[in-house]
This record gives sequence, C-alpha cells and structure tokens, in this order.
Amino acid sequence: ASRAALLTGCYPNRIGMLGAPSSHSKYGIHENEMLIPELVKQKGYATAMYGKWHLGHRVASLPMQHGFDDYFGLPYSNDMWPHHPTAGDRFPDLPTIEKNDIVEYNSDQTKLTTWYTERAVQFIRENRRNPFFLYVAHSMPHVPLFVSKRHRGVSDQGMYGDVIAEIDWSVGRILATLKRCGIDDKTLVIFTSDNGPWLSYGNHAGSCRPLREGKGTTWEGGMREPCIMR
Repeated sequence: ASRAALLTGCYPNRIGMLGAPSSHSKYGIHENEMLIPELVKQKGYATAMYGKWHLGHRVASLPMQHGFDDYFGLPYSNDMWPHHPTAGDRFPDLPTIEKNDIVEYNSDQTKLTTWYTERAVQFIRENRRNPFFLYVAHSMPHVPLFVSKRHRGVSDQGMYGDVIAEIDWSVGRILATLKRCGIDDKTLVIFTSDNGPWLSYGNHAGSCRPLREGKGTTWEGGMREPCIMR
C-alpha cells in the first residue's frame, strides 16, 4: 500500500490498495489512477522501473500499463514463492517479468540486486541527454535474504549486513553513473523505504531503535523511515 501512496500521492485506502497484493490477489492499482511516470511522460520524460512492483501482478496492473517505458523485476515480494519455509504450498512459482512478459520462474535471488542496478545504470546512460524518471525498488532486504558472491561476508553483521552493503553499492553505482554522465548536479535523487524493519526475523531484520515496534504497526518504528533527497 505504501508504494501506491508513493507513486500516486494518495492515501492507499482511497484508491483501493489495502495491504500488499499477493500472488492470489485479484486487485491492483486501478487503470484510472495517475502515477508519477504517467504525469512526467506528458512533459517528454523517459521512464523506467526496476525491482519489486507490488501493485498488482495482472497485466492491467503492471508498470508498462501505468506510464513506464521499461520494466524488469518481480511483481510482488520475494518470499511469495514455493520455497517459503512455512507456506510454500500456498504460492505458485515466482515470475521474473520483463516489460509484460515472464522471462523466468524462481530466479536466483542472489542476482536480483545486481540485475536491478545494471538495468538502472544502462537506462541512465541511454537517457543522459533526456529528462527521465527512474524508480528502483530493491527486493532486498525483504526476507528471505540473498546477497551476491561479491558481497558475501563483507560485513560484521552477518547476512543482513551483507545485504545492506550491497544496497549501498547499488546506490553508489547509480550516483557514480549520474556523475560520469555529467548530470548529477541536475538530477533529483530520493532514497527512502516503505516501512520499518521486521520484528520477528532475528538477525535477518534491521533495527529502528530507539523507536518503538516496527513493520506492520503504526508506532514510530513501523511508520518512520529515512528519506534522503539530493
């Protein structure tokens, strides 16, 4: 639901986006809702989205039908697949989607962060002379956690620390690409999150201390996230 708010500026419940759509959900973002990419395309912007969509998995709800020129990623959370430790029989194979087409099922999730990053870098290079809107929504650090071989073991905080280090690498790659393309001083970069950390996954979850509670609650630990704009 928070992703719907981010891309529309509306309270999610006012546009029918209650909670997080799953692989079995029949609803998604409505075709009549105006998303940021649809708005900026009217001004000639190129648009792309790489990563976790989670606004509906049916074709009518996918990014290509809502203003994005390019899309690659997962339609919903990376734990909604047959390998879920306690509810695997509830979920079908997890599709990886390019534009509107399924290109693979149950992808190697250690590659997701790299895939999204490289797609983002390529998009920036190709559109460096044009105005563009790029939305990168990493699947990590949602559980189950996966990290590439390159970043495995780089942190003293275990798998979660490694995953965060790889996200840091991704952000660095994107910022460096903007600079190399000579557009870093005229590009607005926003870094934020959709909710606070899990409360029940031990060292596979983050921390919001000293705030109370976390994801799934309306305490500050669940609602307050970083938002950095440069």
